[in-house]
Amino acid sequence: MLHGSGVYYYSRGGMYEGEWNDSKFDGHGVETWADGSKYKGQFKEGLSHGFGVYQDHAGVLYAGEWVNGQSHGYGMQTYEDGSCFVGQYKCGLKHGSGHFQFRNGGAHAGEYFAGKMHGFGVYRFSNGQRYEGAWRKGNRKGLGVCSSAYGEPQSGLWDDDFLEISSFAVNHTQVLDVVQVYMDVIKSLNYNILNISMSTILTTQLLLFHSQAARTAAEKAYNIPRVDDMVNRAVAATENAANAAAVAGSMAVQAEERDRRVDYDFPMQMV
Repeated sequence: MLHGSGVYYYSRGGMYEGEWNDSKFDGHGVETWADGSKYKGQFKEGLSHGFGVYQDHAGVLYAGEWVNGQSHGYGMQTYEDGSCFVGQYKCGLKHGSGHFQFRNGGAHAGEYFAGKMHGFGVYRFSNGQRYEGAWRKGNRKGLGVCSSAYGEPQSGLWDDDFLEISSFAVNHTQVLDVVQVYMDVIKSLNYNILNISMSTILTTQLLLFHSQAARTAAEKAYNIPRVDDMVNRAVAATENAANAAAVAGSMAVQAEERDRRVDYDFPMQMV
């Protein structure tokens, strides 16, 4: 039964060094693999759990919360091309609110579902264009407004990144409002606004509520400097805790060797 601090070597390369409980990785530790990938952080019952930093052999890095071996909660991920995502994860995938800064200069802030842009979001293109509206499975789909520094904004119903039904032109001096886009689409389809059913009014109110909530989440996601500072502090705290655990383990081993009460060595096992 392994308990305390120790080192475990894999037969095909790689190792775990850190704390143990009931013969499982538990507490602070560092796990490395033969391909050069590395995880440093908290473990629970043999799996990464809590806060940790993982970097694979290609240079992709994730720093944030983990649950049962998967990124889950709040975290930051950087890619080999320089792109960076900060936001929420669920079961290893982007899920919830987040901000994605792309290598080409574009950026998306909004809702994600199962790893893709899905829900309400704001996308700023590298050429100065800006899309604010609905997304589905990574594409613009639903009500939205696309504007730029040049020319009139395009608003209406989008389908797979194309404007399917255009509403009236929106004055670029006005605040872009998804609910106004909805009403503009009704006008463009020659519906009598005075005869809008109660269900349509309720739908509009729900759209207003959800779009405002999502826009607030998107604005929060754009606050990258504050998020980066939080992640950096969390990484530093984890490293300090891991170093303290390693020092404590080393001192315990030295004390045992000095007193010659137990002939102990870190286990070297083959798996």
